[in-house]
Amino acid sequence: MSFLAWPLETNRIRRDVMNNTFGTVRRNADGTKRDHQGWDLVATPLTACYAIAEGVVRKSENHSPKGHGKLVILEFVFQGRTLFALYSHLSVVSVVRGTKVSQGEVIAYTGNSGNASGMAGEDQHLHFEIRTELDAGRGLSGRVDPKTLYGRAPREYAIVESHGQKRLLNPSGTGLKINAGDMRRW
Repeated sequence: MSFLAWPLETNRIRRDVMNNTFGTVRRNADGTKRDHQGWDLVATPLTACYAIAEGVVRKSENHSPKGHGKLVILEFVFQGRTLFALYSHLSVVSVVRGTKVSQGEVIAYTGNSGNASGMAGEDQHLHFEIRTELDAGRGLSGRVDPKTLYGRAPREYAIVESHGQKRLLNPSGTGLKINAGDMRRW
């Protein structure tokens, strides 16, 4: 595989601010610096999330009401490395652990689960990480800045990518398919 698909059709860093990108970009109430392990991409609830690469779902669970909430972790190979894409704060997960997925396949829908509960408007988002370890723990270790793989972070502009045929909500591969060219926002 020579490229990674984007996790959403429209990808933009929440509020276009640095503290919603990867790195030591946040501050605690006392002013000390704090890590943010991925990108927060603005997304209203029930926005489709796509597999960024062909791979296997390694986790599909409700993690913690104070953390990621509902999440999916996809294992994939890119440029000879085994990596893991984490999608969190989801409302609906359409894959289970062990599911093999194709690049561009719908795997979940965004929501307000975990510590994103109660967020509204432009604060609603998908938390998206690229990991080098399945269970990366706290801090930045075991993760890479998605910008290093994508070549840019979608801050101060949106990156829009059509994913062609969409498979919605049904992990068995049967059911509703929508051609992206005919798809309207609802």
